[in-house]
Amino acid sequence: MASTLACIGLDVGDLDTLNGYLAAMPSQVVGRVGGIESVRYYDPSGARVVVALDTAGETIDLVPSYDARAGALLADLGPLGPVVQADVVNDDREVATRLAVDLEQRRHLVGAVGGPLRGSVVALGVEMTVHADADAFAGSDASVLSEPEPGEDPTRWAAESFVSYGLFTGDGDPEPTAFLAGTVLAAETHTHAVSGQVFHSARLRTVGFEATVCLPGSEHAAAPVPGNVVAGSCYLVVDVPTLWTVEPPRRKRRWGR
Repeated sequence: MASTLACIGLDVGDLDTLNGYLAAMPSQVVGRVGGIESVRYYDPSGARVVVALDTAGETIDLVPSYDARAGALLADLGPLGPVVQADVVNDDREVATRLAVDLEQRRHLVGAVGGPLRGSVVALGVEMTVHADADAFAGSDASVLSEPEPGEDPTRWAAESFVSYGLFTGDGDPEPTAFLAGTVLAAETHTHAVSGQVFHSARLRTVGFEATVCLPGSEHAAAPVPGNVVAGSCYLVVDVPTLWTVEPPRRKRRWGR
């Protein structure tokens, strides 16, 4: 299984290497609220990492992500333990599906937001496979949802299907993981300008929304092509730019005043 960072060309063996890569990337303060500052490190490849810092400048959160187009209309966003839950709705506000995600703006989300708001859904493909088309996927082991009883056919995922595992957690904290299968609409291969690592991005159509899947070049020699089906386990990240809050920087105390 690949790491989430490998999916955006930042496969690292230790924190020092990651910090070195981030230090070499351009950065921008994108959010500041309640003493927490969010800094986005970005790369021409589209790869980006959002780091949340406390008042002492210590890292309290890190979100790997990608500069993807909006592809989902989201409503009723709200905290769900360490993740954020949201409904995916259509233009009539009918719910198509629900998500539990790692939100780039999570540290700035203090309560529920009704929306609807446009957001990009990025699926970091930690364990995904590529299939020639819907028929090829349907005939593969990757489409098997559950093992059949003797003499029966297995239940299979559809070529465009989705379930958010984080919404069905037992006693533990939910995680922003999901099963995602979708049809490739477009795809590209990227090389991270700092690390030199290769990764691919593919725009998928799935149930109720479009997502951008990022796949590590170490596990996928080539990018998918339109008409392919990409399916498997992923880590979900959502960006809703209108949720960023940027307060003025705190003034440094001047002694004697």
